[in-house]
Amino acid sequence: MKKLLFTLALITGLACFSTDASASYTIDDNQVEALFSSASEASFSIMNEALEMAPSMAIASANGGSKDALVAILLDFFLGGLGIHRFYLGTKTMTGIGYILTCGGIFGLVPFIDLIVLAINFDDISAFVDNPKFFMW
Repeated sequence: MKKLLFTLALITGLACFSTDASASYTIDDNQVEALFSSASEASFSIMNEALEMAPSMAIASANGGSKDALVAILLDFFLGGLGIHRFYLGTKTMTGIGYILTCGGIFGLVPFIDLIVLAINFDDISAFVDNPKFFMW
């Protein structure tokens, strides 16, 4: 019975996602040219301002001020098994490799604990920024 239901679900899914062979897609060159001609020139003043601010941003990064707890939590939730949240927080490369080699940090247990620790310490995650240990807690 399970095999029959699985087969029916598979066939239904394939039927829903099949492409229509009769649909043809064309590109109107005149519309593309009109879009390019109506486009405005890019200004590099924003880039110059960003380059002027770069030293102050480096100081904030060195102090750990630029690391957002919400970003770390989201990275941990979605990509925790790969240790991406640890790279965001500034860990060593070997820690990320350790996460990958241990099947997501001891089969996903370490990223789960990391998620809980980051959520509890949401206001101040400075203790976890540039932390080289495998267990950041």
